[in-house]
Amino acid sequence: MGSSNAAAMAVDTDTNKRAHTDGVVKKRKPLRQSTSRADIYVTRDHRKFNSYMRRARKLLVERNYPSVTIHGLGAAIQTAIKLAAAVKASLGDQVIMDTNTHTVTLYDDVVPQDESADITTQTRQNSAIQIKMSLPSVVRSQIFAKTPR
Repeated sequence: MGSSNAAAMAVDTDTNKRAHTDGVVKKRKPLRQSTSRADIYVTRDHRKFNSYMRRARKLLVERNYPSVTIHGLGAAIQTAIKLAAAVKASLGDQVIMDTNTHTVTLYDDVVPQDESADITTQTRQNSAIQIKMSLPSVVRSQIFAKTPR
């Protein structure tokens, strides 16, 4: 009885895979909701980490934004989490963080090798994270009381 369940599970997992395509898969850019200046979209490129860090700190501390949202998709989730932790540590652990994870549907175009065939579209799912960071009002008032205007 146990072996038949294992065989059934193998069949179920095989049906969840994408179908083989004869052609080149062109990945489209993910669709984004409307963005604001307080949104930081992180990539997995670690060379940009310091610029992400400076931007988040600048928006929270110098520009007095009420919150900054860090977005990470797929492989960039780890970078987004590291960035949020680094920003929090650099501000004395006084940052309030609200984390939300979700799944995003991505679209790919399949360009067939046969030129007479039509281009088709396929979908796939990818994990995403949003980390909203804000300073408590007490901390914000202390920072801006010290800042000369």
